[in-house]
Amino acid sequence: GFPNVGKSTLLSRVSNARPEIANYHFTTINPHLGVVDIDDIKSFVIADIPGLIEGASQGAGLGHDFLRHIERTRVMIHIVDAASTEGRDPIEDVYAINRELERYNAELAKRPQVIAANKTDAICVTDNGEDPVDRLKKEFEPKGFKVFPISAVSGKGVREMLYYVRSVLDEMDDKPVVFEQEYDVNSKIAANLPDTVEYDQDEKVYRIEGPRIE
Repeated sequence: GFPNVGKSTLLSRVSNARPEIANYHFTTINPHLGVVDIDDIKSFVIADIPGLIEGASQGAGLGHDFLRHIERTRVMIHIVDAASTEGRDPIEDVYAINRELERYNAELAKRPQVIAANKTDAICVTDNGEDPVDRLKKEFEPKGFKVFPISAVSGKGVREMLYYVRSVLDEMDDKPVVFEQEYDVNSKIAANLPDTVEYDQDEKVYRIEGPRIE
């Protein structure tokens, strides 16, 4: 999802992970992992991926770094701000991020997705307005994207969504995702790169640095 739609709040709600949560963009810079362990279903790991922005597939912001983490996921929970608290259109947000996924790696856009219509406790529907959750369902459920109205703050609707995600995972292969080796630590070049080991008396820790270990 885009920044500030409630990703970290959801992670803190469904697991024991305690990501930093604040009302400003890019609170999360690195992914946070948590284990979802509820009732009688098999546990699974959920990752709070930092907020994507348009242009991420071309490397805007930290786009490539963030998108690479998504490659390790089997199912994507796409979180949108159903209440449009920052004036964004949740339907366009789904399309915008899926465009970035497809431009980066077309295979990513084909993976199972669940849409979490978050911040439903802040929705104010006027007499002439259509419920944004209904709009999301009409737009995306015919395309195979199940929409769950939730509130990550109160927990409303979250359990139902997690049960559905687990059912999708149960239909998938458990074989781990394997990536090509990016750096050969045993190469002659790597072997000649020095690493340093220093002991920090104040912090009482060892610091190991250098291009090879990094």
